[in-house]
Amino acid sequence: MSPPETSGLQALRALIRGELPAPSIGQTMGLSAVEVDTGRITLEARPDERHLNPAGAVHGGFAATCLDGAAALALLSTLDATTVHSTIDLGVKYLRPLKAGQTYRVFGRVVERTRSIAICDAEVVDDSGRLHAKGTCTFLIKD
Repeated sequence: MSPPETSGLQALRALIRGELPAPSIGQTMGLSAVEVDTGRITLEARPDERHLNPAGAVHGGFAATCLDGAAALALLSTLDATTVHSTIDLGVKYLRPLKAGQTYRVFGRVVERTRSIAICDAEVVDDSGRLHAKGTCTFLIKD
């Protein structure tokens, strides 16, 4: 993604400014970073027909992926850009269904971090601020 001396925060800010190419998962998910600070990130998510289940509703995996992604990027904002980190656990609570064609905000934040483990929270909210899904992620951080 970037040189080893680059912080994750610097890399994410460059991504938002369009100076780095967006990861392909963002295109697949209709997901993009819009704001970042140390330990926090805001993403925009817009599910479409690619994300529908056989019943025609947005699949729950869409929200789970958004939550995991926001949590991981919030953590990245506290690490060097090349530090490997991976999800150990993801717990999701679904409150309201998501609708295709609607834009949502996904907020991620670092709750606690040690040298090798981090706990992060994330939320998917609509434009009126109603919570649709909440997640907590545990990450392994490898030096």
